[in-house]
This record gives sequence, structure tokens and C-alpha cells, in this order.
Amino acid sequence: MVHPDTYISTTANGISLFAKRRFKKGEILWVADNTDNVIPLRSYLKLPKSEQEKLAYYCYLDSNQYIIIPCDNGKYVNHSCTPNCTYLIEFDNMSVAMRDIEAGEEITENYRCYYSHLADFECKCGAKDCVRFIKKDDSFCPSLRLRLDEVVPLIRKHTQPLLNRSFKGKQQFLTLLNKKAYEYCGA
Repeated sequence: MVHPDTYISTTANGISLFAKRRFKKGEILWVADNTDNVIPLRSYLKLPKSEQEKLAYYCYLDSNQYIIIPCDNGKYVNHSCTPNCTYLIEFDNMSVAMRDIEAGEEITENYRCYYSHLADFECKCGAKDCVRFIKKDDSFCPSLRLRLDEVVPLIRKHTQPLLNRSFKGKQQFLTLLNKKAYEYCGA
């Protein structure tokens, strides 16, 4: 589920997700909840190529070899070589603001933070260091993700409405979050 304080709008590159309000670093912006479609990779690979291609632009491969297909506006998060949100190394299927995001700003991720983004495309983000072309084989660069240690105090500080949602691994995430918070406090 995408954060409720977001909206979609068109840009020169198509449809994109934007912030309705200012988000702070550490706010959870999207989590794969029980309304999203989850397909085992082996089942996806059995689909006709035309069906795989339709899905490829709106889904990604997670660390458990499942194709995640967001069923809400989260599927409109576009790629940027200078993103403002990313995933956690320790917990897949959750996107967190990696810096403050201003109201009206486009919400972006670097698709190389996914285990696979499943489609080749020309990057038009306009960043100074833009890679210009993203290949599906270029996937997963762990350095593009945040470590939970980096954002534990921030995650705990902010109201996180998405943590009220039911999602796979929620208890595991909360346990890990509390453990890291305990370690962070030096207890």
C-alpha cells in the first residue's frame, strides 16, 4: 500500500507518484501489503512473453523470488538515478524516504535497488550522473538501499500509518525494528 498522503499526476515521462505533503527521512512510503499481487517467479516465467511484458513495467522481483505487482498507485513510482526513497537492506518490500521530500515533489526510486525490475528502458531522469539506460540485468545494487541502523530512530520517531496495515513479514519487521532500536540506545 502506498502512503495515503500521495497522489498521481502526469509528467513529461508519463504517470508518476507525488507527495501531497512534506515527508521526512525515515517515513515509510510504500509497503507490499495483502492487496498486492504476488506471483512466484517460476509462474511468471511460464506466462506468455506478451503477458510478461505487460507486467514488467509495474512489478519487480523481491529477495524471495516472488514477483510483486502493486495494485495501487505505488506502481507509478518512477526510476531516478538520484532517488528520494529506497528499500531497506534487511527488509524487502518496503520503501522508505531516504531524505526529506517536499510537497509536490515526485517520489522516485532507483530501480537497481530491486532484485530485478524486469524491463529494459531508457532513463530520462535528467540527473547529472544519469546512466541513460537501465537493463533488467543491471538489477540489485545493495549500496542503493538503506541499512535499518541508519533510520531506526527516524522510523520510530515518525507516525507510520502503513505499519497499521497487514503485510507479509510485518511481525518480523517490527521485531527487527525493536531489536535495532534497543541496540541503538546502547542498552
